[in-house]
Amino acid sequence: MLNNILKRTGAIIIIFLLSCNVCYGETLENEDILKNYIGKEFNAKQLDERYALLRFQAENNIIVNPIIGDDTKKALEETEKKVIDTIPKEMEKAEWFIVINKTKKILTVYNKGEVYKKYPVALGKSKTPTPDYKFTIVNKTQNPYWGGMGGKYKPIKGGAPNNPLGKRWLGLSTEKHKGYGIHGNSSPFSIGEYISHGCIRMINQDVEELYEYIPIKTKVWIGTEEVLKKWGIEQNIQYEKLEEVCDNNE
Repeated sequence: MLNNILKRTGAIIIIFLLSCNVCYGETLENEDILKNYIGKEFNAKQLDERYALLRFQAENNIIVNPIIGDDTKKALEETEKKVIDTIPKEMEKAEWFIVINKTKKILTVYNKGEVYKKYPVALGKSKTPTPDYKFTIVNKTQNPYWGGMGGKYKPIKGGAPNNPLGKRWLGLSTEKHKGYGIHGNSSPFSIGEYISHGCIRMINQDVEELYEYIPIKTKVWIGTEEVLKKWGIEQNIQYEKLEEVCDNNE
């Protein structure tokens, strides 16, 4: 069934390659859609395939999920589409501004009111949810030390491959919420899930990229779609109908 739906784009390759030995990069050599989302950060074929899908979903304002659902199928198949972000004037004036959509698990970076980049993320699980709040980045750290959650676990030194924070940390703080941050991970397949203790996890390559250009004091608004809408933010994908052009000679 999926083969018929996605035949025009060739994106069905994503599904089949999860269980075969074909080189994903080579197979998509002539494809236009998902190959641009494949990173160089891992050798694991399945992980690269997963990240290609998650990045595509994030860039198209689709709920980030490692499964190709109806919304993703449509975005892959339709060529006439437009990603539309509506933001308040406060954000339009800011040099940099970050919005994290908890419903869609997407981190969006805005530069002077325009979408600069969208990233897939992992967020807090139900028992330790990521709070809806307007944060500010207060610190940045390379190879952060992980303290073990107040003695619950053994601390892990910065830069260690099993460090849950990965190799980058962008700390978030307000008077109400402390200890939250945007960081990398030691569990690559967790991206796209509600699985953390409340922090925002990113693909390691993505957070390293974000770290380089986002300055301290950047505002970070985090909320569900319902909350973001109250703040004047909407993130959607719109499909446009092609108008039929009549030939006057007919």
